[in-house]
Amino acid sequence: MLKKVKPIKLSRQVYRLLMKRVLERDGWRCQKCGALDNLQVHHMIRRSQQGDDALGNLVTLCAYCHMAEHGKLFYSVAAVRICSKPKLRRK
Repeated sequence: MLKKVKPIKLSRQVYRLLMKRVLERDGWRCQKCGALDNLQVHHMIRRSQQGDDALGNLVTLCAYCHMAEHGKLFYSVAAVRICSKPKLRRK
């Protein structure tokens, strides 16, 4: 069995710089729907599952797609209005 390794805690300033690099790398667009508003940085492998803050583990998502990744759409009516192109609302 593998031992849990305590993740390195980045300072607030360093973490903000990292988030900016991710947003710039992804062209300031949601990588799922292409939205340009309400962007967030998502850990593909969660920190709780030993995911780190490396560029390869981070991706830009809009608020709607980010909540969809975490399975929290049941209370995200505001995010649906905010996101310019939510995938689940297509007919």
